Amino acid sequence: MPSAELTHGLAAALGALQGVAEFLPISSSGHLSLAEAWLGVDPAAVGHRFNVVVHAGTLLAVLWVYRGDLYDLLRGLLRRETPARRLALALVLATLPLALALAPPLERALLQVEGSPRLIGVALLITAALLAFTHHRSRPGDDPHAIPTARQAVVIGLFQLLAITPGISRSGATIAAGLGLGLGRLPAARFSFLLSIPAILGASAKELLDLRGAAPLTAEHSEALLIGLLAALLVGLLSLRLLLGLLVRVGLLPFVPYLLALALAAFVLG
Repeated sequence: MPSAELTHGLAAALGALQGVAEFLPISSSGHLSLAEAWLGVDPAAVGHRFNVVVHAGTLLAVLWVYRGDLYDLLRGLLRRETPARRLALALVLATLPLALALAPPLERALLQVEGSPRLIGVALLITAALLAFTHHRSRPGDDPHAIPTARQAVVIGLFQLLAITPGISRSGATIAAGLGLGLGRLPAARFSFLLSIPAILGASAKELLDLRGAAPLTAEHSEALLIGLLAALLVGLLSLRLLLGLLVRVGLLPFVPYLLALALAAFVLG
């Protein structure tokens, strides 16, 4: 299959795909890896730079939607308020397990999964199982600003570490973990998306370090990256609000059939 260059249209499509899959519990890394494998995308054209840019777009979406929560958190920390301290501690504890992702053996294993559609299919099935098994634990009416305990935060952080595997959704795994631990739908989602801020920042910083010494961008590629960022931002805003609305009404179960179908496609077409 011939390699595809990073055209403006392809950048918009992949940026939109990132914007949808980063927040809906269907795995952005799994979707991007499958799309690149099936479309024959040139890794040199859509590589670390594109990943950094589209992740920046979805990060901006989180910052905008949760700007009020972030303001309250920063203000509360400055005033040494107990709820803000508890939330900050929970976010730190849940982020710490991601340090294990820097281990070279784990990085090599992840690259192997990323290049294998069938392994991604297995990971998609894991995501589907997490959503299905925790659906009955979800409660729509809880306080949306409930804060996980230290133990709950550590467990959610371990599920976030699991979700670095392409095909295992970060939002799906962390929200499912929160539901399984007794959090309501909205507090589980709120904590998951606030937790995505340090996770995306850390992943982007690592990818930027990998870019040291890379060749300069052409004008066409620069334009394509900007298009990818805007697509990820705009679609990310829509998908994040869509997920929050679905969580209130029906929970995560509607995404399970889609994940099963995509996993089947990965096995058949892989």
